[in-house]
Amino acid sequence: MEQITAPSGQVIELRQVFHETGARLLRVIIRDGAKYFTVELDVATAHDWGTRMRDWAGESARDTQDR
Repeated sequence: MEQITAPSGQVIELRQVFHETGARLLRVIIRDGAKYFTVELDVATAHDWGTRMRDWAGESARDTQDR
């Protein structure tokens, strides 16, 4: 689906996968050199995580503007 490179060099991959039950999941793979971490999220968890990340980014942007 998508790939993002973070400023610190990690590569974050987002992939849609299907569980053997047919459930649609978002696979998040974070690569840092030879190390990597994988997590698979259901729709509700991905939505919750995305909302929290968006809220954090919005607050951080406002904090930066206020300085």
